[in-house]
Amino acid sequence: MRTAFALFLLASLLPAQTADFGKAWSFDERKPQTRIEQTIDAVLPSVVKIHGASGLATISAYATGVIVSDRGHILTLDQIMIQKGKTRVVLYDGSVHDALLLPEEPKLGLRLLKIDPAQVHGELRPLWPPAEQDAGFRTGQFVVSIGNAFRLAEFSEKVSATFGVVVGRANTALRYRLADVKYDGDVILTDACNNPGHYGGGLFTLDGRWIGLNLRLLDSKETNTMLSAAIPTRDLLPYLEQHVLGERREQTVVTKVPAWTGVVLFEQAGRQSPPAYVERVIAGSPAAQLGLRPDDLIVRIDDWSIRTCREFRDVLARYAAGQTVKLVWKRGTKIVDGELVLAEEPK
Repeated sequence: MRTAFALFLLASLLPAQTADFGKAWSFDERKPQTRIEQTIDAVLPSVVKIHGASGLATISAYATGVIVSDRGHILTLDQIMIQKGKTRVVLYDGSVHDALLLPEEPKLGLRLLKIDPAQVHGELRPLWPPAEQDAGFRTGQFVVSIGNAFRLAEFSEKVSATFGVVVGRANTALRYRLADVKYDGDVILTDACNNPGHYGGGLFTLDGRWIGLNLRLLDSKETNTMLSAAIPTRDLLPYLEQHVLGERREQTVVTKVPAWTGVVLFEQAGRQSPPAYVERVIAGSPAAQLGLRPDDLIVRIDDWSIRTCREFRDVLARYAAGQTVKLVWKRGTKIVDGELVLAEEPK
């Protein structure tokens, strides 16, 4: 209806001889030409439209999500519209799929959905958070925010792209309507407005790197100003690793003989688990054979990020003796990696 009215209005402003819509307005969609058009075109298949429960005037029944696995996992914000049996996902090709709701992440306000990949025509195009801690974003950097603003796109219509810059990062008191936002980490602040429907969409650099997941339009309790913000992708990793990578690991690990590395971590007494610094390495152990030394900082096991001693133990518990993992650690200013063959702890 909006398109038909716009064409009618435009025709009334044109000379009579140019008002032949069949000839003047019939055209094939042109291919992306500029660098930014190519970037947007590349990431659009990874962004989906989400429709959920409706009925309340103050709550939008539509949002956006990002595909994060080829097995049908879709990441979005956990909103009241996402209800069991009432949530649908619309892919880039316009196909509609029922969504299964996976456990939410209450601290960040995230929710994973899952569709049946067997019902998808063609291949899913998943994205994954970059490995870099800050994903390469900085104040003043140009970004593009992608989402289904105001539900302008239906079925195979393309979602909206909003341009802006990173205006800073903040760790401040925020609220949505009258409710405090539980997430208290750093957020990426931009001037690319998060309009209704943009929530759960992706924030990208101009070269296509995924750097954030769009939040709702927020209020600052300190300044009473409206903020467009995104959760940095680095903070999405623990949730994704648990429910996306964890599902795959549980399917592949069949033996339950505990894995042993020979690493003794430096753990201080206290409530919070410290970073995974190596205190000592047991002679003859797998870690000693790999060449680990005291004061090395373990940062990754395979696809799992290791930020604390607790995460090191939790991730290691998913493996068994006899398996080989890729270990990444930091020694001074250098990043070192190698393959670690897990063993059974000697008695």
